[in-house]
Amino acid sequence: MGGFADLFETFFSGFGGAAAGGGQQRRRSGPRQGDDLRLDLSIDFREAVFGVEKEVQLRHLETCGTCKGLGAKEGSGPTTCGTCSGAGQVRRATRTPFGSFTQVAPCPTCEGSGQVIADPCGTCNGAGLQQVSKTLRINIPAGVDSGSRLRVSSEGNAGPRGGPPGDLYVFLGVKSHPTLRRDGITILSEIPLSYLQAILGDTIEVETVDGPEPLEIPPGTQPATMLTLKNKGVPRLGNPVARGNHQFTIKVQLPTRLSGDERQLLEQLAGHHSSKGQRPPHKSGLFGGLFGKG
Repeated sequence: MGGFADLFETFFSGFGGAAAGGGQQRRRSGPRQGDDLRLDLSIDFREAVFGVEKEVQLRHLETCGTCKGLGAKEGSGPTTCGTCSGAGQVRRATRTPFGSFTQVAPCPTCEGSGQVIADPCGTCNGAGLQQVSKTLRINIPAGVDSGSRLRVSSEGNAGPRGGPPGDLYVFLGVKSHPTLRRDGITILSEIPLSYLQAILGDTIEVETVDGPEPLEIPPGTQPATMLTLKNKGVPRLGNPVARGNHQFTIKVQLPTRLSGDERQLLEQLAGHHSSKGQRPPHKSGLFGGLFGKG
């Protein structure tokens, strides 16, 4: 019995459950809503961080201003569809090994509206809709990222026969920055330092989304050290007061060539006695760690 029931369910799934003697499917009440539209928009890295207002051009369908969406010439109007007698649906009997069944479908003549246009509007050719170009100003909030989706209500296509418009969905793509990267609300970048800056420490100017900022390099900073400027990252989406941090990874640049004076000074600091040709013992501390293996 289980196999027969499965076959029966599969067979009738295409008929919407309407069988011989069953009730007629209920028509949708009211005008049908228009289609949603998609717009892909590219913005800069900093615009995504702080938000921006963008002006975009859009083409969509609007209700015809001449016939007010009815599709008929002025002084005339829609008439009852002769195919479905205004029901908006047609019924088709189908014979199967299990008996006769009725399939209900939208009327192909009036597309389910129950009405047809005998004298169409000259502006929209009876469609009730016009293709219109318009300019929109879209507010993009702070903290968005690539893949963020914004919904602009009622800026999609208008619905047929005066139906309400759909919505416009704006999909954002954020351009990459030459030196800055994002990880959620954290901004990441790298800082090249000379070995003397890393050894002695320094205060340098670094690039952030807020502009140049001073960053203190502690003496003895090691390669791959991560330094942080707090509250210089990306605002949290929906709460722009809360911001992430900017993290800097230290890259120490060692010289590939030294002058004679530079080499002599470094050898003295490392404890080398080059005149005797002796290799010094391992040095502890900062300079021993850098030069003790020379």
